[in-house]
Amino acid sequence: MTVTLNLPPQVEQAYLAEAHAKGLSLEDLVQDVLLARQPSPVAHQLPPDEWVREFKAWVESHTGNTIVLPDAAMERESIYGDHGR
Repeated sequence: MTVTLNLPPQVEQAYLAEAHAKGLSLEDLVQDVLLARQPSPVAHQLPPDEWVREFKAWVESHTGNTIVLPDAAMERESIYGDHGR
């Protein structure tokens, strides 16, 4: 499919710079962005009630797999060590 976009010059330049920095053509960058944002095909094929049922089953499948860190693990010193001062 071919799509023509009329972007403001500053937006176009930003995407061109990003594509250049990544070693991609502008077309390839835009295609990557659009493909990464495409909706999940499974979620849109299921009726809402079935999607909710599937989601809840997925959540339940993770029960008991939660790792609880001690409070000390969340302290700045624990996270950054000597670099946090």
